[in-house]
Amino acid sequence: MRNARPIADVPPFLVDEIGQRDAVVARIWQRAPKVDQAAAFPADDFADLAASGMLDVDGLLDSRALPVLAAIGSASLTVGRLFEGHLNAVKLVRRFGGAAAVAIVAAEAAAGRIAGVWNAERGPGVRATRHRGGFRLSGSKVHCSGAGSVRRPVVTAHVDDGVLMLLPDLADPAVRIDLSVWRASGMRGTATGSVTFDGVEVPDTAVIGGPGDYYRSPWFSGGAWRVLAVQLGGLDRIMALHAERLRLDDAVARARFADAAAAHESARLLVSEASRRAEDTAGEAADIDAYVDLARTAFEAAALVVIGATRRNVGLSTFIAPDPLDRVLRDLETYLRQPFLDASRDHAARWLAARGGRFR
Repeated sequence: MRNARPIADVPPFLVDEIGQRDAVVARIWQRAPKVDQAAAFPADDFADLAASGMLDVDGLLDSRALPVLAAIGSASLTVGRLFEGHLNAVKLVRRFGGAAAVAIVAAEAAAGRIAGVWNAERGPGVRATRHRGGFRLSGSKVHCSGAGSVRRPVVTAHVDDGVLMLLPDLADPAVRIDLSVWRASGMRGTATGSVTFDGVEVPDTAVIGGPGDYYRSPWFSGGAWRVLAVQLGGLDRIMALHAERLRLDDAVARARFADAAAAHESARLLVSEASRRAEDTAGEAADIDAYVDLARTAFEAAALVVIGATRRNVGLSTFIAPDPLDRVLRDLETYLRQPFLDASRDHAARWLAARGGRFR
């Protein structure tokens, strides 16, 4: 296990090729308490990331993103979640979009604004109907992270033959944003809300791919490794803070810490292998989906071991601000509530049962 490091320092996750960016990560950590207290979008953090060139993610469109996502997650799970959404949006546009859509996302990054992917919905969600050389949208999305700050998100919409991705312009006065619904105990600065698109028009040049591309295997399920990478950074931070406050004269506390360390190492190995498999262009889509699905559920179990041991060993202060463990634990507990984990576990079990219970 890595040695504990000072709170304001960065875990040794950053590789030499990103050089001075570790200083940006350290500043994000220092600003994180104010972001949490204000429950406001971390604009200063993304201005810092933009100035460092980190919104230009050309070098992060494969497994090389792992150390960067983990490092940002170790500084702020809020910023990590938003940055992962930006990376996901860029990957989708680069993979499925035309030149005009790629130019839109590139211009946003050049202007210091992040992209995002908004897919969650309740009820009918968002509908796109043909209208004047493009589409007219109706309906709403929920859990839209970065709402009010992201201008050109990737938004999924229902069409007659499936689900289509589009890049609506949120500067359109028809867009309505409601941030009042986000009252979560953690991830308070993600500016998550519901967005209504009634009457918003999107030209064909801002359409990404065709119906069904968003859910195409292995990029949809397999791409979940990036969320795990951000969460792993949170686990790194928790373990470092826990180690600093461990009572070495307490055998029970040491035993709990050892259990947490084993779970943390298991999580790290899972995420590393998931990223390698998911970004292997020669990999089989079904194999990738099954591995990442299993990693999602195993990671959650490992993270809960780390969280439980930390809260018991460190005690009541882990529930009281401004203790940094209070913030990081709240954020991770919230971020772990990912959709369809039971379905992911079931899919992995079925796939493995047909292959003797082992991955190749």
